Amino acid sequence: MKNNTEEQSLCSSTVGIPEGEVDQSGMGGQSGVSRGEILALRQTIDELERELKHSKDIIASRDVGIAWLRSEVAAIKLTLERRRKSFRYLMVDGLHLIADRSRLARNLGNMLLPSRLKALLHSESLKNQLSSQLHALQSLQGDEQALFPGVSNGKMDIVCFANIEWSARYQRPQHIMSQFAAKGHRIFYIARSIMPAQGEPYVMKQVASNIYEIGLEFHDSEDFYAHRMSQENRGAANRSLARLMVDAKIREALIVVHLSYWTALAVELQQKRAWRLQYDCMDEWADFPDIGQQLLQEEEILIDKADLVTVTASLLEKKWQAASKKCILVRNGVEFEFFSSNCVKNELLAHLEKPVIGFYGALAPWVDFQLVHYLAAHRPNWSFVLVGDCFVKDLAGIDRLPNVHLLGKKAYEYMPRYLHGFDVCLIPFKLNKVTHAVDPVKFYEYISVGKPVVSVPLEEMTIYGDYVYFAREYADFLNKVEVALKENDPGLTQRRIQLAKNNDWHHRYLSMEQALQTLYEKCSIVVVSYNNADLTRQCIESIVARTMYPNYEVIIVDNASQDDTRDMLRSMQRQFPGLKLKLIINDQNRGFAAANNQGIAQAEGKYVVLLNNDTVVTNDWLESMLRHLQNSDIGLVGPVTNSVGNEAKIAVDYVNIEQMHEFAARYTIANEGRHFEISVLAMFCVAMRREVFDEIGELDEAFGIGMFEDDDYCRRIQSAGYRTVCAEDSFVHHYGQASFKKLIDSGEYQAIWDRNQAYFEKKWGAWTPHTNNRNTERLT
Repeated sequence: MKNNTEEQSLCSSTVGIPEGEVDQSGMGGQSGVSRGEILALRQTIDELERELKHSKDIIASRDVGIAWLRSEVAAIKLTLERRRKSFRYLMVDGLHLIADRSRLARNLGNMLLPSRLKALLHSESLKNQLSSQLHALQSLQGDEQALFPGVSNGKMDIVCFANIEWSARYQRPQHIMSQFAAKGHRIFYIARSIMPAQGEPYVMKQVASNIYEIGLEFHDSEDFYAHRMSQENRGAANRSLARLMVDAKIREALIVVHLSYWTALAVELQQKRAWRLQYDCMDEWADFPDIGQQLLQEEEILIDKADLVTVTASLLEKKWQAASKKCILVRNGVEFEFFSSNCVKNELLAHLEKPVIGFYGALAPWVDFQLVHYLAAHRPNWSFVLVGDCFVKDLAGIDRLPNVHLLGKKAYEYMPRYLHGFDVCLIPFKLNKVTHAVDPVKFYEYISVGKPVVSVPLEEMTIYGDYVYFAREYADFLNKVEVALKENDPGLTQRRIQLAKNNDWHHRYLSMEQALQTLYEKCSIVVVSYNNADLTRQCIESIVARTMYPNYEVIIVDNASQDDTRDMLRSMQRQFPGLKLKLIINDQNRGFAAANNQGIAQAEGKYVVLLNNDTVVTNDWLESMLRHLQNSDIGLVGPVTNSVGNEAKIAVDYVNIEQMHEFAARYTIANEGRHFEISVLAMFCVAMRREVFDEIGELDEAFGIGMFEDDDYCRRIQSAGYRTVCAEDSFVHHYGQASFKKLIDSGEYQAIWDRNQAYFEKKWGAWTPHTNNRNTERLT
């Protein structure tokens, strides 16, 4: 670490994470582990539990030992259960976990254990069983891969290049990332100080729901608070990331950077993968302790390249606004419900003499310990409580004062309980360029329960002058604390609480989400429906569940359905209030081309997608097609599918929709970035830029109900000099012929076919039947 810099942050509210959480770490691997091996492991655990139950009467007097032993076994079971989708570590890491529990017997010391339980814990048969199972797993053929539980459905992944480790402190990074995770985003939280074992491409552990802390493989160590990332390390990190992206099936992602050390790697990802890049600037780094000049230079590059810069203070906004593409102020906040619900009477500080003057956060160089010493020395009958890790050697003598209590690092979950015991809360910072640009998290947490706050006059906090007591001089600071202690204004208390409530972390998340959405050009998805309500519902539900692209609208044009389609569509508008779902209800069947033209006329997007209602979309379906459209030569793009009459059809092996999604993930990841030229794109699913549509014109409505309008439009696209391509990294399931089935049964289908073929050939000459002559077996 760099002189403890990694462990420090001015925005810090606490110095820990909730205690007692089970470590959910573990990389996944081969899916070839047999259920029998898993069962054998669980049977071993069950045997331990049965012996423990049998021993209850014998060791009843050793209550603590029993409770501890039970918790150890429960921890094993919980860990294994949480890793049930990660086959390699379900076994390998699980076996290591049980083997490590051999300390059960050692740590229990002389506690009387039944002989059968002792024998089991020390038996050669148990050791041999674990050893043989471990050897069998290590002998599995093929490379080990990390299997992450599921793929985010409908929510983009976030690759976060962090400043501090997840467990270092629960502050802005943890709060914001937790908010995104709660909405379904998978967070890959990459910390520089974490390194994988030699030979491993990365190390991963799950630290919260949807949040994975990652350590990448680097070529060598370097001071990441002083120097930019070396070229060798960038190469190693890129290889490590590539493996992670394959294992975790990361396709479309947002890059979030907290420290400019990561600039070169983040910008490279931005350029190669067309991912958006956000820099969340939390501090004034120019005068920050121990920050190197190279990182300040890298920050300027990061500001210039980032698609979005979010800053915590108005001073930072003024500094970076002109240099960035888009800069917005997103202040810090408070987990309001957590603090208001848990700030209750307790005994943590009950033994101290009143009043209690409190502070929590890092005891770092920016804290004015001389000020704290002055206050404590002048009021020896007051108790001063400072909660947090210490990162300085000189505490100005406060550690020798009997009325100053340095409690050290405490878990975040305890902060509301300590706060309850504070009569007055302090923000005793030194005044300098760094601290003036701070929006302290602790301020919002202090006032979440209405506590009076005395602070030095930080420039960023001047907007809260009606809620806090400001004092610059030591004597005045002491005086303001005395005034705060005498405060008796219920109205002021309630105003503070309301201010904190209005600054909840959820509000910060919403601000970021809205800003991020503007980074993506809107895409309009037009779906034409005609009867088949169930298929239409399934299509729309798949769009909602599988589309990670954050800025899209859905336009449904109903061609006078005779079933309950219309009622279903209105119901879906209510079911998905966040979805921009527009309905156009025709009183007659206007046909495929005319209905699509209606929808496109109402479209607001830079991109337009035409999608049949008898389709089910899969992860990254839209994002992949839009990536191909970044090539200005491409005018129209479509996906591969299971059912179509030309080269876009590939061989599939699934038999139901659940298996279809698994197949689609395998196929599209294996073919990432690939496309091929195709003469005709069937319009069950096609995407284009709106500018291309405006240039080419509407679909030809002379084709009536449908057929041959897709051949016609592709010819028009190609005649204008654009390419029509099929994206092999986008898969859409197509039921096919759903709308035309009745026409086929009645014999009308052939008549329409003949008429439209004749019209097409009048425009373009002889029509060439579609064929599927590509080798579609590869990579399936």
